[in-house]
Amino acid sequence: MRTAPLLLVALLLASSTQTLANSEGSSMWQDARIGVNGGTLGALVIPLSNETTYTEVSMNASDMYSVVEVYTATWCENCVITENALDEAIGDSDVMRIHYHRHWLESMDPFGSNATEERWVSVYGEASTSIGGAPRLAPTTVFDGERMHIGKIPSSSSLSNDYATSLAAGQSSGLGGSPTHLTVMAYDSAEGVMLFSWDIGLHGPIGGCCLTLTPWLLLVEDSASFPEGTNGLGDYQHVLHDAIELEELEGTASVHVPPTWDGDDMSAVLIIDWSTEQGKSECCFPRLPGPGVAAASLCLIVALLPSRRER
Repeated sequence: MRTAPLLLVALLLASSTQTLANSEGSSMWQDARIGVNGGTLGALVIPLSNETTYTEVSMNASDMYSVVEVYTATWCENCVITENALDEAIGDSDVMRIHYHRHWLESMDPFGSNATEERWVSVYGEASTSIGGAPRLAPTTVFDGERMHIGKIPSSSSLSNDYATSLAAGQSSGLGGSPTHLTVMAYDSAEGVMLFSWDIGLHGPIGGCCLTLTPWLLLVEDSASFPEGTNGLGDYQHVLHDAIELEELEGTASVHVPPTWDGDDMSAVLIIDWSTEQGKSECCFPRLPGPGVAAASLCLIVALLPSRRER
């Protein structure tokens, strides 16, 4: 019977092709986290408004919105170029965009907060400094918490192609398990107080032996008008106002929701950062063989296949 060997050959070839494709794409970006094998799994979103009452959303890991995080400023002219390219790359894809605005030592940008700066610097500051010389550089774009693009200069034929390739790579956690839940139990828009609960029902492929999950609640305004912005955008999209690290994988808490800049368009966003111990990624996430191993294995399998002669 030749079916099993041929199937194994096909799997090895597919693995080799995927590895080569990832290798080619990786020249377009830098690792967003230094010393950490990790990223951001995805996002669950609940819009908040004056009419919001009890609202619950539940998603499997594979269905969560991909997360694209952008570091920007209202004076950043290069940010207009990168955000236009990002618009083109995303198109109609289901993506949660989160825009961090400069706040520390900042006089020209009214958005952002200490909490948003602290999240950016704690997660991406080291990589940004290693690549660009400072922890907070506008524009910077990060896909799935894993792939960082700094500045406006493309690595391929265009910036939109860089971004589209990075978006298509997807998150690499391999996580599965029960659905993750986010529930807004009560929201008082006048007082700016929200009671919510969350439950992260995830695990690694073989039990998460070295897996760390960190949920965050982010409060994001869909659009904020600021005509005084010197880069000419006027309306600033996906503005992150607050970032709250949640200490447990499930629980109930009450938080203060900052007022919107204008309108009634705040959203509660639950994202999940994941990481494994450096040097132990195979413990939780065994990788398929690379091109060299696949090629050697293929030669061995072909040698073992029966000849065409009838016996």
